[in-house]
Amino acid sequence: MSELKKILVVDDEADVRLILKKRLSAHKFQVLEAPDGMSGIAVAKEERPDLILLDIMMPGKDGIETFHALKGDPDTKEIPVIFLTGLSPDDQLSDQGLELIAATKHNLKLNQRYAILGKPYDPRELIHEVRRALGEGEENP
Repeated sequence: MSELKKILVVDDEADVRLILKKRLSAHKFQVLEAPDGMSGIAVAKEERPDLILLDIMMPGKDGIETFHALKGDPDTKEIPVIFLTGLSPDDQLSDQGLELIAATKHNLKLNQRYAILGKPYDPRELIHEVRRALGEGEENP
């Protein structure tokens, strides 16, 4: 039997982390949690998850800053990231954040290392994107 894939959920809202944990666990993923960007970076370095689900709007180090820190570290740069956000291109973000959101409006996929899903998200789309990011074949979500 293969080892469960580890997914790190980084979100400042405990209820969002709980819902994601239940949904992902039901699909046989091991779920790690972090309530903010700094904790997320620490957990990612220690646990080396297979995928990170990352909220953009968080106090302290936001998702964009966290993403850049992860991608700038040799230990975590290859971990794929899926942003989960309620933001639109009209919301105030840094230029890099706006560019990232604008480039992915309507859930367009940027590359194999990151993607964005809007909140609220379709649970089937979430599982589909998780499996795609992990390089897994199509399975029934």
